[in-house]
Amino acid sequence: MKQTVRTFMASLVDYAGLFPPAGLDMAPAVKEYGRWLADPAAWMLGRFIVPAGRLPELDGVLAETGITGTRLYSVLAGSRDGVDESLAVLKKQGELVRDFEARQAGSAGIETLELPLPAQVCAETPALQAYLAEMLAKVVAAGFDVQTAYLEIPPAADPDLVAAAIVRAAADYRGASEDRAENPPRLAAKLRTGGVTPEIFPEAERVAEVLAACARHGLALKFTAGLHHPVRHRAEAPPVMMHGFLNVFGAGMLAHDGLMGADLVACVAETDPEAFEFSSRGFAWRNHELSGDRIAELRRYLHGFGSCSFAEPVADLQDLGLI
Repeated sequence: MKQTVRTFMASLVDYAGLFPPAGLDMAPAVKEYGRWLADPAAWMLGRFIVPAGRLPELDGVLAETGITGTRLYSVLAGSRDGVDESLAVLKKQGELVRDFEARQAGSAGIETLELPLPAQVCAETPALQAYLAEMLAKVVAAGFDVQTAYLEIPPAADPDLVAAAIVRAAADYRGASEDRAENPPRLAAKLRTGGVTPEIFPEAERVAEVLAACARHGLALKFTAGLHHPVRHRAEAPPVMMHGFLNVFGAGMLAHDGLMGADLVACVAETDPEAFEFSSRGFAWRNHELSGDRIAELRRYLHGFGSCSFAEPVADLQDLGLI
């Protein structure tokens, strides 16, 4: 295996076995995650994704199975039930996180939060900035001690407006917090790239639009759903063009190197596996190249993706001869 593949794929896949289409119960999902942590491919595995409300259930399964050793988690917080509810639930969710960490006695590393942005506040900059300021204040007040909070961009929102507002909100909060004993999380964006029905899959143009906006504003990004396979292809269930993680992450890195417009869309939409190449020098899509050092540098902007399967990405990369 080439070092450039390892650099590109390191800790890229967050395990989301609790969610469709896998939809495992807690105990089988925990067991499956543990199985992959012991696999030679574990270097590609990231965090276990769990909703805040299911943390007591996760704690019970960990106690029953006698699992020890530190595991890393990403917690889904907030709410999709409107602006007021998305802010109101944070206090209780913060309590659930603190209780879980206390019971796990240092063996639970909750590193990140993932929260949906209400579509109602994403239509104009002032409303979004006001919401983000209040959300950050409530996250800090609720006692979430995490590295990063990923904010999911609504499907119809202007990604340039959202990315600019997130960057501004993070800077404003840091400036206001300089004299206070607060450690707010870094803010980053999140894009849904699939699901269980065709209409949830964004078009290649939409994915490229979000990648370009985040690159322009220097905003980090992660993805969720629909990226089980390396290269874009026609799926049978659901019957849709499914995005590939080599496409999306390759395009995202290349966007930071200036790839924009039709070329960026073409990279996201690429269906030929041979168009992607890993060499001792780096990564390339057709005639657009990135060095190994540049990949390592750009991974700070392209963080990973949630997948209900870890077996599929591993098997596909093996079939392509990349690992």
